[in-house]
Amino acid sequence: MELKPRIFCFWTDNTPMSNHRRIALSSIEISKLEVIFINQDNLSSWVLDDAPLHPAYEYLSAVHKADYLRCYFMHYHGGAYSDIKVLNKSWVSAFKTFKDSNYLVSGYRELSFFDTARGRGFVNDIWLASNFFKVIGCCAFICKPNTSFTKEWLRSIHKTLDRKYGLLAENPAQLPRDRLSKTFEFSHKSSYPLRWTEICGEIFHPLCLQYSQSILKNLPAPDFKKKYL
Repeated sequence: MELKPRIFCFWTDNTPMSNHRRIALSSIEISKLEVIFINQDNLSSWVLDDAPLHPAYEYLSAVHKADYLRCYFMHYHGGAYSDIKVLNKSWVSAFKTFKDSNYLVSGYRELSFFDTARGRGFVNDIWLASNFFKVIGCCAFICKPNTSFTKEWLRSIHKTLDRKYGLLAENPAQLPRDRLSKTFEFSHKSSYPLRWTEICGEIFHPLCLQYSQSILKNLPAPDFKKKYL
C-alpha cells in the first residue's frame, strides 16, 4: 500500500469542540499534508468490512477511543497521526525522508523521562523512563501500514480489550476523560476499568523500545505549552 501524505485527527466525543481545540485543529494544516478529520459522522466509512472495530470500542471513553483509532488507522490505512494540538512546522520534509527509508515509524523523541507511560509496575516503569530517549511520543507520528510494528501494536491493544471486555461492558465510560478510579464529585470513584495510558503509552512506548532500530525520530513535536481544554 502506498504511503499517502495525509494526517488523521480524531474527535470521538459527543460534546462540541472547544475554541482552543478548533484553533489547534486549524493549525494542523501547517503540516502541509492532507488533513483528514474523523468523527462519529464519518468513522464508519473508514472501518474495513473485514476488520471491524473491537466490540469493546463502544464502551471506551472518548480519550481511549482516540487511542484505539490511532492504532487502527495506522495499521490499516497508514500515514500520519496527530492529536488535536497546535502544530508549528511543515511535516513535508520529514514525511518524504521517512517514506523513502526502511524505517517503519517516524516520530518526535519523547521529551523527558517524566513523559513515558506509567502503570506496568515499578521496575518496568523505571526501565522505560530511563530509556525515554529511545522512544517516540504518542501524540504525533507517521506509520507505514501493515508492518510488524503496527500488527503487534494492534494485537496488544486487542489483547487488553479482550481481557477487560466484561468489565467494560458492565462499567462503560461515563465521561470523555474517564479512567480507573477517577474521583468524581462527592468522592465517588469511577468503576471504569482502564488506566489512563493502558491502551496507549503502556503499549506504544515499550513497543518503541523493542523496535528502536526501526524508528526514525525526525518529526517536529506538537506545541505542548498551549491549553486545549
